[in-house]
Amino acid sequence: MSRDSRRLVAASIGVFFLAAGLPAALLHGLIGGGETKQLTAVLTFIGVLVTASVSLIGLMVNHQAERRLAQEQNERQRQLRLDAAMRAGQLFSPTESGPAHPAAMASGLLALTRLDHSDLAVALLVDLWSEGAEGVSDETAILVIDAALRSASPNSQLVAAELLCRNARRLSACQSLHWPSAVDGFWNPSFKPKTKLLIIDALARMTKEGPSVEGALRSIAVRLYGIWRDDPDEHVRGCIGKLIKALVPFLHGLGYQEIIHGAQKVMVSDLERAAASAAENPDGYLDKLSTQLANDLKGWAQNCREQPSAPGALATAAV
Repeated sequence: MSRDSRRLVAASIGVFFLAAGLPAALLHGLIGGGETKQLTAVLTFIGVLVTASVSLIGLMVNHQAERRLAQEQNERQRQLRLDAAMRAGQLFSPTESGPAHPAAMASGLLALTRLDHSDLAVALLVDLWSEGAEGVSDETAILVIDAALRSASPNSQLVAAELLCRNARRLSACQSLHWPSAVDGFWNPSFKPKTKLLIIDALARMTKEGPSVEGALRSIAVRLYGIWRDDPDEHVRGCIGKLIKALVPFLHGLGYQEIIHGAQKVMVSDLERAAASAAENPDGYLDKLSTQLANDLKGWAQNCREQPSAPGALATAAV
């Protein structure tokens, strides 16, 4: 290659690298010196750079295509869930023979919870699970409430807690299907304050309105302890400690030191530690209400001598 040809190639390469941001010193050496080795090295570098650029562009195009495909799949899934939710809602529509069948309504509610529409399911439950309009069973209602309490929606959690408290008197503390598993010895400390108070109120009302049996005493002790153990709020722990303190003397009367309830195992010594944290609430209104609940539970627990005999009594001691 003649000197002029090399300079022409070098000048062309220089323009390319100038656009690519190549250092000016290298450009000067390339154009001014025109050395064959230097030109060969630059041409090799160009090949590497072009190959890398093509690979990078390919990766970017592939990434964008994958992201677009994922978005389309998510949109299709969202649309399928929405269509399924609408079909589930049709199960609540009256038929030619009259209102929708309870089994159909139960299926619709549970389908909505499976489709991540627990907010809609618990909203429908307001009209289906109330005095005088018992469209679904207590067990179905508790499954819907459980799904709403497990959801990430504070509004769904609040509605579920309100329904649980409103219907607490119709539930049995000795029936595992009558209490949401989400708060059966477990607790979500991120619940809003009103949701927490409604659940605690529901637990106390369900227990003191029911029969004074040993199984119910064990159940409320473990459920209250789960709240006390998992909630970092000192005011909540002080309130729960007050309720547990009202029960501890009667737990001693059971004659054993270990309580197994569902998946939880609690020692009486753990309950004594919780009872020691009992404290007054700075809100006088809440303090009076919690004291009244503790006194009600104490009066209820005084009669807990009868051994449970209802179906499922043995299962309450399963771990």
